Amino acid sequence: VTNLRGENTMIVRLRNYLMCELPDGWTAEENSGVTSIYRADGDGALTLSYHSIAEMQGTLDAHISIMAKRFLDENHIKLKHAPILDGTQKGKTVLYGTGMLPDSWFIKLWVIAKYPEVVFATYQSKKETAELKKIDKVVSGFVFVDA
Repeated sequence: VTNLRGENTMIVRLRNYLMCELPDGWTAEENSGVTSIYRADGDGALTLSYHSIAEMQGTLDAHISIMAKRFLDENHIKLKHAPILDGTQKGKTVLYGTGMLPDSWFIKLWVIAKYPEVVFATYQSKKETAELKKIDKVVSGFVFVDA
């Protein structure tokens, strides 16, 4: 498929409710319920895990904020700034932040939600590189669809 920017891309359905557009030469692999998105000669990888909200803790914004804080604390991730909540994206709520892992690797975390589905996305690489722009584009292009 050629997108509106004239780039060759591939439309991929992840799970039965999420679509995304991958740049040419990128791969999406599912293993044990987790999806990895990467370029074979790339700098890092985007990892997706999928969750369904059984019991909402307050609002969706509050619920995903709690999920993100728990993940950050459990993995000893230090963010550069407080996570940013973006409720302006059509059809989804997104919380994101960038920081460092305990081993000094770069990480960007997104929590993308459309009730009751939540997708945790993390991109990790040895250091922050230009590849992050492509990853940001992939994540911002996630679309929740009806099953």
